[in-house]
Amino acid sequence: MKKMISAAALLLPLTLLAQEVPFEIKGKVTDPGTPSRAYLYYRNGAENITDSADVEQGAFAFKGKVANPVRGTLQVRPRPQEGRAIRMESLSFYIEKGTVKITSEKGIGEAVVSGGPLNADYNRMNEATKAMKAKYAELGKEYSAADEATRKSEAFQKSYRDKYKAINEEEKTALLGYVKANPNTVIAVDALQSYAGSMPDDVKTIEGIFSSLSPRVQESTHGKAFAKVLSGWKNTAIGAQAPEFTQNDTEGKPVKLTDFRGKYTLIDFWASWCGPCRAENPHVVKAYEKYKSKNFEVLGVSLDQPTGKEAWLKAIADDKLTWVQVSDLKFWENEVARLYGIRGIPQNFLLDPQGRIIAKNLRGEALEKKLAEVLVN
Repeated sequence: MKKMISAAALLLPLTLLAQEVPFEIKGKVTDPGTPSRAYLYYRNGAENITDSADVEQGAFAFKGKVANPVRGTLQVRPRPQEGRAIRMESLSFYIEKGTVKITSEKGIGEAVVSGGPLNADYNRMNEATKAMKAKYAELGKEYSAADEATRKSEAFQKSYRDKYKAINEEEKTALLGYVKANPNTVIAVDALQSYAGSMPDDVKTIEGIFSSLSPRVQESTHGKAFAKVLSGWKNTAIGAQAPEFTQNDTEGKPVKLTDFRGKYTLIDFWASWCGPCRAENPHVVKAYEKYKSKNFEVLGVSLDQPTGKEAWLKAIADDKLTWVQVSDLKFWENEVARLYGIRGIPQNFLLDPQGRIIAKNLRGEALEKKLAEVLVN
């Protein structure tokens, strides 16, 4: 099964108020029975925030202010010195004005969130897809229970793909139903993002659905951010001229996309912290070694963080990525990623010698297969 790290999971900001929003989070979970801490991750404007609090007899609390209501992620795990985590589950919810209560008699992933209109809307969206999430979990158990030989069999893989596709279609129907029934809440943008996926083929349809949301939702920061993603998707449709950009390489020297004009070029979006990207790198290396002498180049664009240059350089060396790499080290705010509408990585675009996009999201053996079609042997 293909995996991808998604920007949607990394907390897009949401503007509803023009002033700072004071918040309080009160949590109560089953006593983990070992010294533990709760970890809260969110974005305040352009800043990524990590906060933590002791869990005492299952209770924890956070207080603070955010520029605007924002989605956050919560984890509860033992302190580092206590060894490995009991359960590395996460809970997504909205940090909004007032008190948000989080309660659970099981793991944090099954907690109930109450407090504030955004969380009420968000809970309704999650309820609409609850049955499908359960089906995904059962399908995952089926995959895990199979032995390696079974997993590799064509019949098992086809059955898995068919089941996954059926669940996905059911989920998309539920998400679209939520969007149509709730055009006045910005949570509809969350639902639409999930419905669209990381790089939809029918962008016009997504654009039409977005235009059906209320003007207030479209003009919110959440809505404007999604509008920029839509613009990026339209700019990177098959047959479109790839948007031009300039970004610095590992030595701080500017590299232009037009520097690669005249060659088939793969723009490869990745990051050192992205597990699925690192797993995909060997496939790109193999394709590059096979076709680099046949008018083929790769341009890597990294979404590493402002403090992640060393990790970026180490990953390049460890994964033996010998082609040109660029990054502005702005994480999900990478200017090229925003220009191309990137919401999940790994992602790539294959350009012809004139700079037109001829394929995208070529994963695994699909990259070599496409290159074999377009390159002269």
